[in-house]
Amino acid sequence: MTTENRFRATARAARRTSLAVADTLTYSPIVRSALTVGMTAVLSHPLLINRMRVVADWAITRSTAVVPGTRVDKIAGPPSGDWVRAPGATDGAGVVLVLHGSGYLMCSARTHRGFASHLSRYSGMPALVIDYRLAPEHRFPAAEDDAMAAYRWLLAQGHAARRVVVAGDSAGGHLAVAVALRARREGLPAPAALALFAPLIDPAYRAARTDRRIRRQPLDPRVAARAVGLYVGGHDVEDPRLCLLNADLSGLPPTQLHYGTREVMRADAEAFAGRMAAAGARCDERIWPGLIHGYWLWPRDHGRTSLQTAGEFLRAAVTDADTAS
Repeated sequence: MTTENRFRATARAARRTSLAVADTLTYSPIVRSALTVGMTAVLSHPLLINRMRVVADWAITRSTAVVPGTRVDKIAGPPSGDWVRAPGATDGAGVVLVLHGSGYLMCSARTHRGFASHLSRYSGMPALVIDYRLAPEHRFPAAEDDAMAAYRWLLAQGHAARRVVVAGDSAGGHLAVAVALRARREGLPAPAALALFAPLIDPAYRAARTDRRIRRQPLDPRVAARAVGLYVGGHDVEDPRLCLLNADLSGLPPTQLHYGTREVMRADAEAFAGRMAAAGARCDERIWPGLIHGYWLWPRDHGRTSLQTAGEFLRAAVTDADTAS
């Protein structure tokens, strides 16, 4: 084994060990209390939010693995972000527009290259993961405007809507739904499908506050609501563009919804799936045992299967749309 290969093997082993330790710690009430105190302090000071972004961007980028052999090409914009092409992805197969999460406060195209590379690998399509303006400097609807601009840009580049799919995690899942709903309002063709990973549904986290099933996970929904509130600003949280449970979900494209049994927004995900079904829209729920919020960034076991399932769903949606056209 060469020195380089030994280094890579050591890095992989260290990553597995650290993830196993982190997974164990997520069950600890002490860890949840510490995170709550820390996040409360950060959210009280804009300067600390900026520092948290830098630290989180570095830490997530360093700890999340990109599929080996993936090609990443920066685009200057607008939109700004990365083209992520995993081995086997072909430009003619379609496009995955990837919208990153993290409460509208942090993360970037860079932090989500690994996530995008898995979706690219399993869908066989290149992924465009974009940056968008963050709160509290830029409040609602700035992020939605940027996500919608990226979707319009893809259409203007000659990508047919039936060959564009949208994937998003957490706040990015909220944006993915927002793009589909706004396309309908503006008379644009909808994307072929949505893949949502524990999407933000209700910025007030009302159901999560009373859901006893999620006590053994590290995120306090009250603190999460406060974080998202920096994006909501003075807008009415009942606005259907913000609380998706109040939106008209009829006509949404086929959607696959992924979340774990320990997901902080589990109750909202269940309610959203029910509202989609009631509206006559197709929603394929995939619930993964034992997984918490953010599992898709560090996928193992069920997490990797989740990403594979989503990628194959997106690829099939494009094939079905092509057949129907």
